[in-house]
Amino acid sequence: MPASPESTPQAAKRALVIRIGALGDVLLTRRLTYSLSRAGLRSTLFAPARHASLLQADPWIDGVLDSESPSFASAFTGEWRNEVCGFDLGLVISKSDGLARAAESAARRVARIQPEPWRDDVSIALQWAEAAIGSGAVFQGTLPSLFASPDESMAQGATLIHPGSGSPAKNWPLERFVDLSRELRQGGHRVVWILGPAEGGIPSPGSEFEVLDRPSLGALAATLSQARVFVGNDSGVSHLAAAVGAPTVAIFGPTSDVVFRPDGPRVATARSASGALESLGVDRVLSVIEELTKCRLRPLAGP
Repeated sequence: MPASPESTPQAAKRALVIRIGALGDVLLTRRLTYSLSRAGLRSTLFAPARHASLLQADPWIDGVLDSESPSFASAFTGEWRNEVCGFDLGLVISKSDGLARAAESAARRVARIQPEPWRDDVSIALQWAEAAIGSGAVFQGTLPSLFASPDESMAQGATLIHPGSGSPAKNWPLERFVDLSRELRQGGHRVVWILGPAEGGIPSPGSEFEVLDRPSLGALAATLSQARVFVGNDSGVSHLAAAVGAPTVAIFGPTSDVVFRPDGPRVATARSASGALESLGVDRVLSVIEELTKCRLRPLAGP
């Protein structure tokens, strides 16, 4: 078990971590903020609250400043609110010069971190953390799972399928998700699909499978935390599934499953060797699910 952040012997200092991005981008800061906590710094996130609010469940996070609030609009042009300052360290995971200038007003020391990966053999979560505090100080083990109340789960023990992402180029063909769902159901799984705003152009599977249509982020996190297994593309929902501890199978095509792998205790990836998602078959994804869950879904081949 990793050491508890609360057990850090020195008095905690304060860090401001700026990461403007989608759900997955924000969740990938958890390794950085947890590593900071072990070094005696508690973090405040400057990020979209609609994503980052979930991270307030992490005991090493002091709070979230909503980057989408009108009261912080001037931060993007370099002006920071005087009443929210006094941080010991400011970390800016952004190319924005305005945000960097704002951080200089908010913190005694500021470091800028390139948001795009600069290595192809290490996860982006580790790259950000190492750039911020040095490789020797980064926590390399399994992160504590992000807490989500099981009482809010909308499909206890279900196998969850999320067929979308923020980019159609990252989506496994829809018919493969349908075929996979049928195979899983035949193997005894209760299959539930998750559809949200990003899946507006994806047709519902109709009455063939249960559908959770646009659940709240809190309900989604809770449902994922109680999943039998989750299968999705390279997306924010896959990162959330991993963070709350769900057995997670993430499907990758044009993006790197090394660099953008979800950060969680039970994560496996299925990637097309060519990078073309059309060439990734259902059998391959089923094999990854079987290996992750240690549960055979199909009968052994005959002699």
